[in-house]
Amino acid sequence: MMTGWIDADCQAIVPLAVKHRGSFAPDASIEFLIDTGFTGYLSIPSAWVDRFGLSVIDIQRGITADGRAVYFETVDVTILWHDEPRVIRAQVLEEPLIGTRLLRSNQATIRWESGSTFEIHR
Repeated sequence: MMTGWIDADCQAIVPLAVKHRGSFAPDASIEFLIDTGFTGYLSIPSAWVDRFGLSVIDIQRGITADGRAVYFETVDVTILWHDEPRVIRAQVLEEPLIGTRLLRSNQATIRWESGSTFEIHR
C-alpha cells in the first residue's frame, strides 16, 4: 500500500523514492502528481536528469492532451513502487507525473478534497 494526499489545488500527490544512479547517496523522496490524462508510466523534469545522474536512452514521439505531436527524451529511473524497486522508462517533461500505465492493476479511491489522504493498493 502507498499513501498520497490532495493538495490545495485538488491535485493527487504521491511521494516516491527515486534512486540516484551510480551513487551511494540516499534515495530522494519526490512528490509526483497523478495525471489520469497521461497514459505513460512516469515523467520527470529535465533538471532531475542531471541531479540523479540519468542518461537519455531514447527520443520518442507522443501526442499531447491538445493533440499536438511532440518529441521527448526518455530515461530509465529506479523508483520504489509498493516498497519494491522498479526500473521505469520515464519521459522527460516539465512536471513529475504518475501516468495510467504505472497505475495499471492498482486501485485508489480518492476523495477530491484539499487535505484528504488516499491509499493505492495492488
